[in-house]
Amino acid sequence: MKKRVAGVVAGLIALLSSVPSVTVAMPYVRGAAGFASMDNSEYTVSSYDTGYHLAGAVGLDGGLYRVEAEIGYQNNKNKNILKELSMTTYMANCYLDIAAPVVPVVPFLTAGVGVANIYGGSGRDRVVAWQVGAGAGVHVFPSIILDLQYRHAGTANPVLDGQKHSIGSNNVAVGLRVGL
Repeated sequence: MKKRVAGVVAGLIALLSSVPSVTVAMPYVRGAAGFASMDNSEYTVSSYDTGYHLAGAVGLDGGLYRVEAEIGYQNNKNKNILKELSMTTYMANCYLDIAAPVVPVVPFLTAGVGVANIYGGSGRDRVVAWQVGAGAGVHVFPSIILDLQYRHAGTANPVLDGQKHSIGSNNVAVGLRVGL
């Protein structure tokens, strides 16, 4: 399973970096923080409080698209069995920026794939993770962009404390991207 996940992530990065204009892309760093609302688990009676999500990334901005490597952390309290669920994600993300010539706001679409280390109760599991989303950014300075985005994230079903769980999360975050 670990080799398959590593192969998928490596393949995605190789595919994206083979695009000719990536070699002229501008590097950036990004940070984001926001709210995380977990879906209820379909396998157990679990209900989660709204939690928080933090993420940091390094990437390349090619104008119409961006590619990045992201590390994220999410924490949600659980009203029933696990008491708390947290996960650390390692993602390869792609963005499609939809720029209009005279509009200062740049909408974007995003998708990513990677792995998640999930902790709940006294259990932990590592599973495949994915995310899709949309948002918009605005230049606050020439090389600094403030953005607001929504993402839906999901994972393969982890087993925590002997029980299978389904993980889905709706995240809204404010981010800051700084060109280097």
